[in-house]
Amino acid sequence: MGYYKWQAHESNCVICSRSLSGRQERYCSNACRQAHKRAAKLTNGAVLDKRTCDFCDRHFYPESARQRFCCPECSLLARDAAVRVREDAVCQLDGCEENAGWDGIGRARKYCSPAHRTKAYRLRKCAES
Repeated sequence: MGYYKWQAHESNCVICSRSLSGRQERYCSNACRQAHKRAAKLTNGAVLDKRTCDFCDRHFYPESARQRFCCPECSLLARDAAVRVREDAVCQLDGCEENAGWDGIGRARKYCSPAHRTKAYRLRKCAES
């Protein structure tokens, strides 16, 4: 197995199920690639591969390559759940149960205060030596 995607996997063509060789990743030929593109165009851009919604585990046909949720409601519910998890983050220092806090951007903090962050660092360094 190499570092490149085309070296790492061996599979079959999405359209005709023939084995892929060399750098082929999804299609065995240009004809299969065009057939897949035509089929997607006929189904309003839906890709032939069925996916599972990341939130409700329902199967759906995505309209774009990056679509992760089956509907806008699932997308909003997943976003709200992620925000709740960040807001409820607890300090990672053993024995502390305080809220670590979140500024509304990026990841939640790991520790509730700079003193707890320093204490956790010193405990980790002490355990290593």
